[in-house]
Amino acid sequence: LNSLIPSPVHYLSLVPLIEVLKTICCFASVFHVEGTSRYSLTFQQALELCQSLGYKLATHEQVNEAYKKDLRTCR
Repeated sequence: LNSLIPSPVHYLSLVPLIEVLKTICCFASVFHVEGTSRYSLTFQQALELCQSLGYKLATHEQVNEAYKKDLRTCR
């Protein structure tokens, strides 16, 4: 089932303030976040962002399961 996730969220780390735009849908506990533009987060920034929000980066298996449940990131 889809669930709503608040947006936008502001994130502060060792990097400058990044406005995070979360999608409003979650599939199989997986959701997409991005920085100030699409694909702008490094792996380290994404890792820190997830940790700051109390989440973990999705595993390959979790992403595959989310795709099976209609997760789509193309726009």
